[in-house]
Amino acid sequence: MSSSKTSTAILAKARAMYGKCLTDKDYDELMECHTVSEVAAYLKTRTNYASVLTGLNENDVHRGQLEPLLRQNIYYDVTALSRYSQNVNISSNFSDFIISKMEVEQIMRCLTLMNIGRPQEYVYTVPLSLDKFTEINLKGLASVKTYDDVLEVLKGTKYFSTLKKFKPKDEEKINIADLEVQLSNEQYGRLLDAVSKSKSKTDRNEIKDIFSAILDFENISRILRLKKYYKFSAGQIKEKLIPYGKLSEKVIDELCAAETVQDVFERSRSTYVGKLMSKLQYNDLTQIKNAMVGMYCKHHLRLSANPTIVMISYIYLKELELTNIINIIEATRYGISASEKAKLLVR
Repeated sequence: MSSSKTSTAILAKARAMYGKCLTDKDYDELMECHTVSEVAAYLKTRTNYASVLTGLNENDVHRGQLEPLLRQNIYYDVTALSRYSQNVNISSNFSDFIISKMEVEQIMRCLTLMNIGRPQEYVYTVPLSLDKFTEINLKGLASVKTYDDVLEVLKGTKYFSTLKKFKPKDEEKINIADLEVQLSNEQYGRLLDAVSKSKSKTDRNEIKDIFSAILDFENISRILRLKKYYKFSAGQIKEKLIPYGKLSEKVIDELCAAETVQDVFERSRSTYVGKLMSKLQYNDLTQIKNAMVGMYCKHHLRLSANPTIVMISYIYLKELELTNIINIIEATRYGISASEKAKLLVR
């Protein structure tokens, strides 16, 4: 297939796949569900998640089972789109990045339970349905009791050296927050390193631009949350940020030093991030990042002529959709009304 035909194919494929995402009507129907079983049944019979939910007994299901099955849909989509991609290196590394996010999520879930003295409970949530996508031993992770057990299970993986550095001493708790930040930073570092090796300068710059913007969105979100909910100092906040993005270090320092949340908004007003935030609709500070990612990626999905950018935008929008579904599942589980569920969604 020629280069132009390949580009056309992936652009058409990604946009067609986006056309099968959940509609406002789907969300309205899901928010009216009264049980997790009803949510599962709707997704299984009336949405594009039917293929990954085949065989699921929706009358006996909980979030721990449902979420991994739904996440499979994203991995299948990454694989499908990667087959069309001209930039095999970027597509492959982006696929690895998506899988790595899941792996880190599982590692942190296991360690969080260990920190509260209940490591045995991880076995009830381990997503063995994702075993086919990952190189880490999920069954082994489900049987750990100590931090040394975790290190043994993850020996030989890209996570081992960092986990070893964070091994707690004696009776100390695991530093979950800093460990998660470090692992996240390493994920983005590997991805951006792969982008920098792209042969096409135009491709390299455009792809770096979209990832850098998403990292800026994450950093702004962290600054706002750490300032409002934890009252961290400027230095403490900066330590928790991802060391990549388009915003200059001077701007980041100013935002970290802002006295209040409102001051952060004021100081960011002259930046591209601030201008984007002024157009957002959200109900809570925790939704700002997803709202920015959603608006930014919808724009690129519709208008970009770069097939890799369109693929990346689509996958991020699917991640956002999955977050919405999980929020609906959790809210339904706790008997929250449809009107209150709506406030949890970013569309």
